[in-house]
Amino acid sequence: MKKKISALALSGFLILGVASPVQAATSGGSCTTAGATTKIGKNDYVCAKNPFYSSTKLTWVWDGCIELNTDYVAGNKEAVDALRASESNRAIQIEPVGAPLRDLIAWNSLITYKKSDVVYYANTYYSATKTGTNKAPTAANIGATKFWVVNQPTNANSKIGQMPAPATVLITANAQVAALTSAAVKTTNAALKVKYNDLSSALATKISALESGKAAIQSVVDSIDPALAEFKNTYSLMLMIRSTIKDKCNPKY
Repeated sequence: MKKKISALALSGFLILGVASPVQAATSGGSCTTAGATTKIGKNDYVCAKNPFYSSTKLTWVWDGCIELNTDYVAGNKEAVDALRASESNRAIQIEPVGAPLRDLIAWNSLITYKKSDVVYYANTYYSATKTGTNKAPTAANIGATKFWVVNQPTNANSKIGQMPAPATVLITANAQVAALTSAAVKTTNAALKVKYNDLSSALATKISALESGKAAIQSVVDSIDPALAEFKNTYSLMLMIRSTIKDKCNPKY
């Protein structure tokens, strides 16, 4: 394949289909001179390291594989850079105005969290994986099969979560106040009753603070999150394209 495939045309190229190399006895076989070319059947091959198979040694690789992967690497870098820049921009804008939200969702051992509730703990955001959770999101309790996962982890660092939108947080917090008030009424433990009532009162105050400051947070969400969602979709598409290219690069294809 002599003609260069542009990164812009890569998706369409894969969707419409390409002529895969015919099976040949030497396809994927060892070679010694990097860059050497040969024809196997009706297809051109190059002596190179297959980006998906035998990536540490030289083999005869269909030249379409090399070109597709080159374009993919460039396109994927663009997708990753755009996604990470958007995530970084969101954090830069939302964190300085997000103190009322962080204060409201700070993890507390007296609260029994429901699945998908988000808390702020140790400088990041976590989402509950199951209902009935009140264990702290420490290392021992973080993981898909445990109690917490990082909330919307960033592409650059899977251990860093992102701040949720204030509307969802307010709904959750009001439900927690109601649950604490109910628990205070039901318990016969005087000390625990005081703790429930104190926390309920503190949360109510923090809810009011977030109500007053939510406009600034929501403004960031409204201005950045739609584009951020598009960048995430593009990155997901690139992962799908990578899988297709891997199939095309299989010497036994």
